[in-house]
Amino acid sequence: MWKARDLLATPSHEPLTIIVDQLFTPQQSIEHQTARALYDFCVANFSNCLTLMLLKVYRFSSVNVTRLRSILLLSETLTKNGVELSPVSLNHIKQFLVSCLKMRNATKRDNVIVKIIVSCVASMFDNGGWDELGVCILSLLYTDPLKAFSVFVDLPPIHGDFINIVHRKLQEEVYKVLLHPDDDWTLGLETAIKLGLQVSDTEQRSEILETVVKSAEKLVSMGMEKSLEEALQRLLKFLAKDAILCKWSTNQCGYVAEFAFTIAGIGAQTKETAKKISQMVAKLDPNPCFNLSPSRLDYGLGQDRHLYFNLLTLSAVEVLSTFAKAKHDDRSRETAMRRLHDLLCDHTSGKWDLDVSEIEKLQPMLISCLKEEVMPENTFEILGKVIYHVAMETFSFTDDPWFDLWDYIASESEFDKAVYIFQCLTMRLDDKEGFVVPAVSKFLPEISSRLNPPRAVLVDNSRWVLAFTGGFCTVIRMVNQASHAGFVKEIALKMIDSVKVLVQRRMEVGLVRRACRILERIVEEQWDWYEAREYRLVKDLLRRLYEIKGMKMESKMVLWRISGTLERNVNEELRVLSGLGCLNGSE
Repeated sequence: MWKARDLLATPSHEPLTIIVDQLFTPQQSIEHQTARALYDFCVANFSNCLTLMLLKVYRFSSVNVTRLRSILLLSETLTKNGVELSPVSLNHIKQFLVSCLKMRNATKRDNVIVKIIVSCVASMFDNGGWDELGVCILSLLYTDPLKAFSVFVDLPPIHGDFINIVHRKLQEEVYKVLLHPDDDWTLGLETAIKLGLQVSDTEQRSEILETVVKSAEKLVSMGMEKSLEEALQRLLKFLAKDAILCKWSTNQCGYVAEFAFTIAGIGAQTKETAKKISQMVAKLDPNPCFNLSPSRLDYGLGQDRHLYFNLLTLSAVEVLSTFAKAKHDDRSRETAMRRLHDLLCDHTSGKWDLDVSEIEKLQPMLISCLKEEVMPENTFEILGKVIYHVAMETFSFTDDPWFDLWDYIASESEFDKAVYIFQCLTMRLDDKEGFVVPAVSKFLPEISSRLNPPRAVLVDNSRWVLAFTGGFCTVIRMVNQASHAGFVKEIALKMIDSVKVLVQRRMEVGLVRRACRILERIVEEQWDWYEAREYRLVKDLLRRLYEIKGMKMESKMVLWRISGTLERNVNEELRVLSGLGCLNGSE
């Protein structure tokens, strides 16, 4: 007992430093056993003083290993031993913890452990607030927003003015992350949902939810649907933990149910995780303040499910006619296009049959849709998927090469639209009539020009990304054309050189990685018709991109996955050729 008092009564943290280091010696050693007995006695009898003194060790020790050990011990003590700190000591401890959060020399591992301690301490307040923590997080939002996010998401409910202090700036910084997706998007998503759970204003919650949905839609449009699904799976685990930590109210359960309800309609892979989130909410509160309809999760339609249901009894041609008639109603038009896409997907998978006459009637109507001067980007993307299914049916089972489609691609004045539609045609093309190469040859000068790397990351970087992916789709179709061998090599090498420059300019995340993820999707849809030259071209391109100095591992992993897709699926004989034959000009 006297040793414990002497240890904690002194103003200096040095005596406790010795005990901390001894606790990390071999357990069978005398010094460890002696230190453990003394430490356990302090935990049982002087937990308030011990907590404050361990924080002093972390704050003032000059030895990084000792600093790390001190907070490891404290986090373990607070989480596993059920320690309760007195209200008087909490006032001192919370101020000291705030100073620990502000430390500039803290490592990432330090930050992870300190935020656990912050959460434990915050959970011990009954009705008192922690405004100092709010001010601290607010200052971090200006200097290190990601650290502020990380601390905020693990907090229990805090009374007082805490949420009012951080709300506006936190929302502003979260929106920056959500609207410009990169590697921190998952943390931004968790922070946004957590903020929505903490604010009480319905309009603010709706605004946050709307921003999350727009950001998720942007991820899908960027070819990052896998990243969205991974983020949602991680969010599911986070929400399960937060529901217990914060003891969600009925209103909060309703908010999460509404999120699940809405996110289910974005992309093709989100519905299963959305259902799991809604099921988790249902276990917490069978009657949340939100009427969760199973049909929404089944169809992923959001507020437009009634429009969708009205289209269920219509034929494919009738659905497209509905689209054409709703000239000034973008929501109705998008819903009609989604329904048509679902019909065609069901036909492709064998769940529904469309006869040849319907396919033939759809063709001229779709060309008319393509030629519309103004169409929302989301709707046009769905239209591209519809074009793919109709083209697949046309090219596979009829002798009709759909000349009007190739005429559109060759003559469309808007480069972005023409290249996007061509990019959607990922199936095998039997170009007996020789219409494919002339149609896409016109892309080459514009692709070459647009591959010049931009000097700044803009709000919309789709021009360069489309040039990169469109360039790939063009050269992969022309690699067997001896007359265009020079163009193929020129475009492929320019793609590589452009990526090199962007990596050097540290513009990789917003441009290169986005393009690589879209390329991954394209190759997944194309590989089944690759022959020797296509295989060699893709492998050559991937190898040269992978070897670019300074490229981040996350981008290289995408390239590695593309290469793995090829290796797993292509015929064995295609693998015997290696090197850079296509790009070196050798056979």
